[in-house]
Order: sequence, then structure tokens, then C-alpha cells
Amino acid sequence: MRTIRGAEIAREIVVTYLGRVIEASPVDATFTSPHPPSTNRTSEPGPENKRHVSCNAVTLHPSKEKRMKIVVVEDWNHFFPGVPSLEQLRQRAEVEVQHDQPADQVDLLARLRGAGVVVLNRERTRFDRPVIEALLDLELIVQTGGVGPNLDLAAATARGVAVSAGPGLPNSIEGVAELALGLLLSLARQIPANDRNVRAGRWDVAPSIILNGRTMGIVGLGRLGRALARLGKGLQMHVIAGGPTLTPERASASEVEFVSLDELFPRADAVFVCTRLSDLTRGLVTRRHIDSMRTSAYLVNVARGPIVDEDALLEALQQRRIAGAGLDVFGREPLPID
Repeated sequence: MRTIRGAEIAREIVVTYLGRVIEASPVDATFTSPHPPSTNRTSEPGPENKRHVSCNAVTLHPSKEKRMKIVVVEDWNHFFPGVPSLEQLRQRAEVEVQHDQPADQVDLLARLRGAGVVVLNRERTRFDRPVIEALLDLELIVQTGGVGPNLDLAAATARGVAVSAGPGLPNSIEGVAELALGLLLSLARQIPANDRNVRAGRWDVAPSIILNGRTMGIVGLGRLGRALARLGKGLQMHVIAGGPTLTPERASASEVEFVSLDELFPRADAVFVCTRLSDLTRGLVTRRHIDSMRTSAYLVNVARGPIVDEDALLEALQQRRIAGAGLDVFGREPLPID
């Protein structure tokens, strides 16, 4: 649902950019650029021009001599073909939706040759300075969700390329928190295993644990972490939190106990990874943290795969040193069949 909404917003952003829909509905997105894309690119961007401009306030008129090429990359979930407004966008430009992953940077550049607009899905595609500088026709980059570490904003600014993000629904963070809790409930109450047993005619299921009174540990107390903390307290769980930038004051404001990560992992019955992916958090959850977890504890990651040492997590699961893991994200997506 979050991705569908992001695709709709991405379509609205592109239509507004093309200057064909003047009375468009307001879109919750921003352009980040030293100047609007229709201005002279040869001028040097000054610090005073670096600002965020509301997307629905921008009316741009690119050249009508040639239909602009719009490329959606790495839509391996096949969300965009299901977006009703995609055909409306096709009436205004040449639209190409790519579903597979580029083999490498050379392949990516070949796929994007001549593109004036590129739509990125989350952080799947690395869009660094060499890529941005090589795409000479590029005028606009749209990313579903927030702009992530995959996109070099400084390089886009230097090239005069507009960047816009299309977030999900207003309550999408709560939806992710609900998913995280659902993963924990599935693990703690052994719902998938018991479902398979019943379907196979086996009724000798083992007793499961109760979360009431247990300790929930949250890595990263941003919007997602706070939403999850509220759900945990609703189950009367004791909530602790830690993170590289979390302070005791912020934790106290959410009525959560502040702890270091070294204390969080051994104490928690369920660890939730909720922090954003950045240079600071990449590899944040180390083998040492996983090894310090209780054998009865669970780890749930609904943030980004590279935050967790996945090799260490896999070993802990295979050796039954932790009770289980609920994963909504992986370091490599989609996962290989083998």
C-alpha cells in the first residue's frame, strides 16, 4: 500500500513537472534543486537558491518538440503497472517501466540513455555522482518514499537536476509498526508453524509465549520506533530503546527507558530494528550484539537489511542461539531463489 501510494505521487510529480496539468491536486512532495529545472542551467547555483519548493506550486514547461522519456527503474514488485494513473502519464510522455535489476552501472546507464525523468523505487538503485553526470538529458529524479543514501543530492544540485520524493500515506509509519508487531506475534505464537501443522493433520502443537510483561527493545526511536513503542505499551510490555543518536531526554519524552545498544540486546525479549539506513547505521547491529541476545529472544527488522549483520543473524538462527527472526527487508532484494 505504501508503494502504491508512492507510485501515485511519483506520477503526480512528473505530470506537474511536464507542465500539462495546471490545476493539479496538491502533492505532498518537494523539489530539491538550486533552481527550477526550466531555468538556465549554465548559471552558478548560489547558497541562497538552495531551498525546498512545494511541488504543486511549480509550473514548468519543457520543450514540446519531443516527448520526454520517463523511466521507472527496478519495479520488481510490479506495482507501477497496477497504478490507474500510469496511462494518464503515458499520454504526456514516453514511459518505460523496468522490472528487473540492472547488471551493473554500465547496464544502468544504457537503460537510462535519453531519459529526462527517472523514477527510483525506495533505495534499490544506487544513483551516485558518476551516474548523474553521465545522464546528459536528465532533468528530474523522483524517488518513492524519502530520499535515501542511494541518491547523491549534492551531485544532482551541481547538475541542476531537480529531486523530488513521494512519501506514502499519512499513517504509513503506523502501518509499518503494525507489520513489525505482526511479525513478532507470528513468531511468539508460532502462527505459521501451527498453521502448517494443522493443514498436515498434526494437532500436537507446542505451547507459545505471552508477550504481556516481556521486554521490547527498539533500535532507533524515530517515528517508526515511537509508533512501535505505543503498540508495545498497549500489550503491557516494558519498552527500552537505544540508538546512535538517541538521547535520554528523547526517550523519556516517549515514556521509554533509554539504554545503550550493548545493554538493549541482552535484556530484550524482542529486538526491533527501526532506524534509518545511513553511513552511521550501516552495519549497526553487529555479530557481538546478536551473540549477546537471549536464546529465547526474537529479532525483527522492518528498517533496512544492511543495518544488520545478516551472516551473523543467519548463523544464530541455524545454531538456534536465538528463538527466531522476522524480516521485512534484506541486504539484497529480491532474494535469490537459492
